[in-house]
Amino acid sequence: MAKNSIRNREKKKKNVTLETVQREYKTVLQKKSTDIYITSEKPLKIYYDRILKILNNGKKQVEHVIEGENKIANIFEGPSKEEEEVHVHAVGRNILRASYLLQDVVNYYCEFLKNIPHTSKQNRNKNDMDVFSFIDITVESNTLLMNDTVITNTYTVKDEFLQDEYDSIIALAKEPYDFKNHEYMERSKERRITGIVISIKKKPFNM
Repeated sequence: MAKNSIRNREKKKKNVTLETVQREYKTVLQKKSTDIYITSEKPLKIYYDRILKILNNGKKQVEHVIEGENKIANIFEGPSKEEEEVHVHAVGRNILRASYLLQDVVNYYCEFLKNIPHTSKQNRNKNDMDVFSFIDITVESNTLLMNDTVITNTYTVKDEFLQDEYDSIIALAKEPYDFKNHEYMERSKERRITGIVISIKKKPFNM
């Protein structure tokens, strides 16, 4: 009878495993004032304003500039200094967000050029007013190797505590900790993700 009682108690215990992944983010270790890292936590408007602030650093307000090509020269005078070249970094799902952001920046300068009355006597063709005649955009992609840490906690729990009831959860919380019923393990897991860097700078404008 004693042996049967011990076996019954052993059958009433189960192993519960909880796995936690601590992800490595080494792409943000080195950051300059002109580096912008896209995350899903902030709205694109914040990054958009930051990019325009860097690109237009030191330029006069558009309202205070003479109409026509003088206005273009003020905004696109160059070549761009190092502190006026933006580098937009994005990995994984945020690459799509970075592409939307780039579209907004290009549209900003397209609208700027479209709304300028040209007072120059020179005959400029449509190619001269192409936005990519004034800004330079390059995109680089690479594969990043991340070493994540996977933490595994295995607990031996009585079957009675695994019932989907509130009282069972409370009873489990009141149980004293027993290291014999807990197994802790760490392991490393490689993860490869795609990353891009979008570099934006303004080209010099020739009157």
